Amino acid sequence: AEQILASLSEDVRTMVETRPLLEAVAARISQALHIDNVLLLLRDGEQFQTAFAAGAPRLSLPGDAATARLLNRDRTPLRVYMEDRASWIHRERLPAAEIDWLRDTGAELLLPLAGKDELLGIISLGPKRSEEPFSGADIRLLRSVAAQTGLALENSRLTAAVAEEAAQRELLHREVEIAREVQERLFPHILPSIDGIDYGGVCRPAHGIGGDCYDFLLLENGQFAFSIGDVSGKGIPAALLMASLQSALRAQAMSLPRDLGALMAAMNRVLHDSSPDNRYATLFYAQYDPATRQLAYVNGGHNAPFVLRRGEIHRLESGGPVVGLLRPARYSQDVFHIEPGDLFVGYTDGISEAMNASEEEWGEEALVGFLTKHTSPSAAGYLPAIMEAADAFAAGAPQHDDMTLIVVRFL
Repeated sequence: AEQILASLSEDVRTMVETRPLLEAVAARISQALHIDNVLLLLRDGEQFQTAFAAGAPRLSLPGDAATARLLNRDRTPLRVYMEDRASWIHRERLPAAEIDWLRDTGAELLLPLAGKDELLGIISLGPKRSEEPFSGADIRLLRSVAAQTGLALENSRLTAAVAEEAAQRELLHREVEIAREVQERLFPHILPSIDGIDYGGVCRPAHGIGGDCYDFLLLENGQFAFSIGDVSGKGIPAALLMASLQSALRAQAMSLPRDLGALMAAMNRVLHDSSPDNRYATLFYAQYDPATRQLAYVNGGHNAPFVLRRGEIHRLESGGPVVGLLRPARYSQDVFHIEPGDLFVGYTDGISEAMNASEEEWGEEALVGFLTKHTSPSAAGYLPAIMEAADAFAAGAPQHDDMTLIVVRFL
């Protein structure tokens, strides 16, 4: 019996699954001491519920029962002698319902399964077949088994909690991945061919998904529309707001508005009414008419895009405040005349504010300086070149903002 119980005390240390642990403890105690009545209860909220029973009724015990409080306080086995007036049963003045519970279990010995901070469970052992009382050696071994079982139960709970947290993280990771895929589909992938115009865009979120957006549209009146925006915040909330903003802007653009200031005012109302007070966006929208070479635009608080013409920079700043912050806001459109060879560049602050390890920003001047020296035969060639220049300045320092860029070449 001593060998069996000593071996069990060692074995339970490595068990992390609750059911096999309880079955092993009950079977080995029963085998070692020839006990037919074994009941194991585990804490479940405000009750101790039967987790395993062999030859014993399945009973529960209130978590605040005097028996549970005593086992938790002293962390020692309790012999059950109903007729002994000096025993703990009478000393603790157990209520009649609890005395009935002890009789129903048929317990002769109660063992605490104690964790670090609380009583995790109780082992109730009935009489030996020999009807001999539990000896001092039995008690010492059973106390060791109960202590190791309590530690194993706590490890089991921690393992289950870690597994659950890992599963939740995996689920969250998958949800983020789905959100990223959905967001990626919102960006234009098929660019309609337009005579005299070469264009492209790229977005690199800082954390898988982000709040930047860009779009290109060929309108029914033959005009070419494009936009770039940056929603405040990061992650899924910003991505959801960005998706709402982009869909609303597409709907406004498809209605062929004559006044882009009114279009931006409508966008401002939509964003203000559908988002929290601390959410807003910067947004630039333009429509180019190939017949007149006029570029009508409105800038809602966005980093001013610019047109590079023979080494000179023309910033497109006219418009109004950021979108969605104040409901009554006025916007005005402006018109810029495009000449052959002009290069339009729109960007979010993740580009101009790319930082190196010393927290120095790349800056708009560096962006402009790079473009005055760098040429590419296509818009698609400018995109990676600008990104690489910003990355070279950052020199591996982590970036905390989305980086988005659109380039339009007027041939």
